[in-house]
Amino acid sequence: MKIVLSFLICLLFYSCKSSKQNEDIFEEGKSFKNFRGYEPVDPVEFEDKLHISDGKGSLIFKNVKLLTREETLGFLNNETVLVSIGEINREGTINYLPITFSKKNTSYKITMDYMKYATLAQISQNEFIGSKRVGIGLRLISLITTAESGINISDLYSIGLAAKEGKLSGTLIIEVIGIKSKEVTSLIPLPSEINQTTIQNAMQALATIKSKIYDEETSLYPQVMAVKKYVNETNSEDRDDEIIPPNVSAGMEIDLDNVQVNPTQPLPDKNIQLQFGNIRFSSEERKNEASQLLSQSLNFILDREVEKAIEMLEIYESAFPLYSVAPVLNNLKNNREVLRDKEAQEWQIINNIILNNYRERLSETEIEKLKKS
Repeated sequence: MKIVLSFLICLLFYSCKSSKQNEDIFEEGKSFKNFRGYEPVDPVEFEDKLHISDGKGSLIFKNVKLLTREETLGFLNNETVLVSIGEINREGTINYLPITFSKKNTSYKITMDYMKYATLAQISQNEFIGSKRVGIGLRLISLITTAESGINISDLYSIGLAAKEGKLSGTLIIEVIGIKSKEVTSLIPLPSEINQTTIQNAMQALATIKSKIYDEETSLYPQVMAVKKYVNETNSEDRDDEIIPPNVSAGMEIDLDNVQVNPTQPLPDKNIQLQFGNIRFSSEERKNEASQLLSQSLNFILDREVEKAIEMLEIYESAFPLYSVAPVLNNLKNNREVLRDKEAQEWQIINNIILNNYRERLSETEIEKLKKS
């Protein structure tokens, strides 16, 4: 009987301790990064080359911006719905929380994502620093301030009901990420105050937009949507102190009793590298890539291959929308049937359009070829 009683007392103390720990997590709002979750980030267009199948049993290396719709959809082979709750502190920074119920008089950013994505590792200086979700999707952001505690802020309809009862206030924002078409643009509702009606309208709009992903008229542009930093157990925040080793050479013995301890030194923030790590900031590299595509297009025009010229210029226009080739591309499309005849006079019109609009981008050799062609 004494053994049973002792066990029950120990269990009671352990339960109290466990309850207190859970309460501390709720009250302190410990960062969600301790729980190894993905954190939503402002979408950034993904730039990199990928290995994809060429349809003939081989892999080819291709820039993500040059992928066809089918190749893009094949690359984005995962889907998920992610809810992230961030508490906005006085400094304006956001800590992502492992809780679903609110505290009183607190501001939150609740991000609800539908993603069609691929998970990619990020390497920096030969070191794995984390992973990111690259894809397209729909994002619903609720920026709220609560007047009461205990509100279920992980559920949209609970948020709408609480807003109706005056327990919270805020705004609703919709983001369509990497999905482009005229019809999609017309479906996006304007940001508005949170209530049951605006939430219902937003959900209906997002469901309709989601159904447009596979439409032929919809263009897809993969973005970095969420990141997760790698947490090395030896560098984890679970430790109370961080040991800073002295400079040593191989074979030296270290007196651990005299090693400096720094309990406050922060771990390096890898979010920026994860979010922007694959962007090529070199304008020279972009210029060379654009020049190569233009040169290929010009060769097809000089060979009077109308279909191949149109295809290459469409790839160029998709990859470099700021550098318009519309005068040439539109003329090729409008006269497609006539230009199938390589002796047609309309080819000279195409050459003149190129000389009049793009002479500064051409070499002297290319200019002479266009004049003689």
